[in-house]
Amino acid sequence: MIGTPLGYVMWVCYALVQNVGWAIILFTFIMRAAMFPINLKQQKNTAVSQLYLPKVREIQTKYKNNQQKQQEELMKLQKEGYNPTGGCLPMILTFVILFGVIDVVYKPMTHMEHFSGENITAIVSSARDVDIAQTLLANPEDYQAVLDYIGDASTVTYTETEVTGDDGKVSKVGNRIGVPEGFDLESAKKEITVTQAELDSLSGLLKAGNIADMLGTLYSNNSRLSDPIRTALQQIYVNYGDSTLYRELRALNCYGRSDTNKQLIISNSGIDSNVADRLEKLNENIYFFGINLGEQPRWAFDSLIIIPIIAFIFSFAQMFIQQYLMEKQNPELAQQQGSMKIMLLMMPFVSLFIVFSVPAGAGFYWSISYLFGIIQSVIMYKFWPSDKIREEAKAKMEAAAASREQRATVVTVDAEGNEVEKTERISKLTQKEIKELNKKKLEAARRADAEKYGEEYIESPDDDDL
Repeated sequence: MIGTPLGYVMWVCYALVQNVGWAIILFTFIMRAAMFPINLKQQKNTAVSQLYLPKVREIQTKYKNNQQKQQEELMKLQKEGYNPTGGCLPMILTFVILFGVIDVVYKPMTHMEHFSGENITAIVSSARDVDIAQTLLANPEDYQAVLDYIGDASTVTYTETEVTGDDGKVSKVGNRIGVPEGFDLESAKKEITVTQAELDSLSGLLKAGNIADMLGTLYSNNSRLSDPIRTALQQIYVNYGDSTLYRELRALNCYGRSDTNKQLIISNSGIDSNVADRLEKLNENIYFFGINLGEQPRWAFDSLIIIPIIAFIFSFAQMFIQQYLMEKQNPELAQQQGSMKIMLLMMPFVSLFIVFSVPAGAGFYWSISYLFGIIQSVIMYKFWPSDKIREEAKAKMEAAAASREQRATVVTVDAEGNEVEKTERISKLTQKEIKELNKKKLEAARRADAEKYGEEYIESPDDDDL
């Protein structure tokens, strides 16, 4: 997986700066520096491609009804240096690195602190139990329903009764537990303090082995639990599952929610003091100027919303600057790239979607990557302008054409009377010698036709046959 090698790079960066935000900035700089030669090659290829545009258009027009021949001619151009796909690699690498960074950000215990798998599992399991307890305690009626379930499952089952109204319509009335108006579960959980006694009282419920039996009654649509609590409990087991990416961040967020949570998670996980100290350090270092890079942004007016905003602004700025530089340096090529312009215009909105779909740390990397991309574009424009690249490429093309030797295939007859094809260099031959070679080639062709049709071959008496 790409996340593993990138994880080691991020680990080195984190070890140097001791902060996830600064580690991401340093990591992004390293990745951009490593990709600089590739991006420079892309810019050179884009500039050189403009020299081939007249030939490309000529081939496309000449062979518009013969796609096979058109492809053959374009392949010949590629052998000379034309590369229509040269700009794809940087874009592919950008997304590959992004998904690698997402894996690294999702797993800070693995990649930042290098916790063992055993310690991670213990921390995650303990945090899951605390998260469930806080979720249930957020609404006293839901918590009581669960305690009833532990004592007698039959008292928790949701029942419905059909009631016929005055208008003759039949509706169902059940004993679903309600929640207060304006209930916000996440805000409520931040105010909940879980005691060890409450965790112990739910110990039978919190064991993963009992969850499968409970899903059919306690968490199902037939449960007495309120919809927000029931949905939250289901999501907890998804987010803390062994196969999900979010489990480490979820545990870390639960750990940092309060000092009581920290004590409960440390004591119930059984981790030693060294791991506990590193966990606390990671919890502090995941904040960057007050922003928790482990949380996922949402459409709300809080500190996390700044990450999507910055990503959108930087993405739009990079798109605008790249388009401006392209039109300034390659006006003819820019006119031909209508579909590319549309894609560039879509990128800011794609960035917005991505940033709202991943933890803030990944969105932060995406934003910083755009910022470095802007700086890189300005540097390349300053020191490697396209007109200079084209002039150098044009000089090389002309030199290659001048030094390319002309060749001709001549058919000769060996001592045994067999025809032999031989490629002769003709760039240094005299006109008389070239004429003689052409005559031999023509005579060989006539001889072959005479033998094919059973006719007598008569050798040309002089050069006039040519």
